[in-house]
Amino acid sequence: MSKHNLLIKKIKKQIVSINSLLESYFNKLNLLKSNLKKGEIIRNNKVLIGILLVVTLTLSYFTIPSLYDKNKIKIQIENQVFKKYGINARINDGIKYGLFPQPHFFSKNLSIFRDKKEIGISDDFKIFIDISNFFSINKINIEDIIFKKVLFNFKFDDFKFFEKLLKIPPNENEIFIKEATIFLKSDNDETLLINKISNSKFFYDSFNLQNIFESKNEIFNIPYKLIIKNDEFNKNLYTKINFKKIRLEIENDISYQDNDVKKGLLNILFINNNISLNYNFDKNSLDFTSKDSNFFNGIVYFKPFYLKADFNYDGLSIKNLFKNDSILVDIIRSELFNNENLNISINLNVKDITNIDELNSLFLNLILDQGNINILNSKIMWKDDLEILMNEGLVSYNNNEIFLTGKLIINAIDIDDFYKSFQIKKNNRKKFNRIEFDFVYNINKSQLEFDNVLIDNKSNEKLEKFVESQNSNEKMLSNKILFKNFINEFFMIYSG
Repeated sequence: MSKHNLLIKKIKKQIVSINSLLESYFNKLNLLKSNLKKGEIIRNNKVLIGILLVVTLTLSYFTIPSLYDKNKIKIQIENQVFKKYGINARINDGIKYGLFPQPHFFSKNLSIFRDKKEIGISDDFKIFIDISNFFSINKINIEDIIFKKVLFNFKFDDFKFFEKLLKIPPNENEIFIKEATIFLKSDNDETLLINKISNSKFFYDSFNLQNIFESKNEIFNIPYKLIIKNDEFNKNLYTKINFKKIRLEIENDISYQDNDVKKGLLNILFINNNISLNYNFDKNSLDFTSKDSNFFNGIVYFKPFYLKADFNYDGLSIKNLFKNDSILVDIIRSELFNNENLNISINLNVKDITNIDELNSLFLNLILDQGNINILNSKIMWKDDLEILMNEGLVSYNNNEIFLTGKLIINAIDIDDFYKSFQIKKNNRKKFNRIEFDFVYNINKSQLEFDNVLIDNKSNEKLEKFVESQNSNEKMLSNKILFKNFINEFFMIYSG
């Protein structure tokens, strides 16, 4: 019995010993786990503190410019803008610091000067700065510039402001001009034209070694794109203007190695028709001539603006000249010529009208004077039979329609051949020397209305009534049969 109890006691001791070991093991394991958690928290805290410290230091660094003396930073920026870009600018109001999208200073009132004369005011000015050194106001380095909502008041010489920007030394920065308007003024302070800039920029192309200006604009209600490339090393200036609305594209190459007289080549593309001309110009005028032949020549005087040109064609089609989608109609609709300071005189000589067999020898004298489009002392031949003169004519644009108003004089040269062409009955072939009448031609509708008909300076009441009855016929000019019938009936009534 005693032996049995002793065995039981020994077993109990072993079990207690094992429990103690297990308990000790798990206690140590829990202690280790607890210590590991504490170490992780400490380490996590250190990482978080490090991140917060970096963010705080970074934000503190980027906010340093906000502590600058505002008067000193204004002077610093004005000096750098002039030194780096040649722009004489003055910040009129207070200047503020912004952090996003990148560090910059901005102001709501900045003046731009040229030769101590204010030529522009920007209502929204922003200049970005290099982030490499903010610890000293003297170490601030400017980068991109944005001029927004700018009003420019220019005389012709003031365009040298843009010319100077095309000659700035190579750099990686850009100058933006947005929502700007240029008022070009005469010496008498009269507005010659208004050019609107929606978005433009100056930058340096390091690959092609060129200063470049790209701009989206609008002039006389016609939008256009402009690109200018200046190769300072080769003394060459390239310009491209694209008037998409009126399907006109102009390319220009200028060599300015000679400071007094500059030479250039101009290419003009009207739809699929290409015109090239050579020209020379100085500060007072520009003369030009066609590249391939004696197609045209002319001269432009700058002060005041006046253009005189002669165009010569062997053959020209006028079939689509006055259609609603023609270039001429688009230009008139755009009111491009509606400018009192635009003076132009153009002579057009055409040997043959290619789409109308009977018409030839057109001479058109087009005068643009103080916004009026006049046709003076012009003529065209009907075969060799009739000479058709227009001594006075006026092109006008009213209620979205274009009108040509004037007086036509028809001189008979070979009246017998004319009668044969229209198969006028012999008993209706009454001789005449001169027919004249007033007319209004609606270009949009191809409709001709005329009155005050005089034949050899005499009126005819029956003819007046007949003409009046035909004025509502919109198809008379476009339909050969209707036109021939009109001519036959006209001379039948005249012959009495």
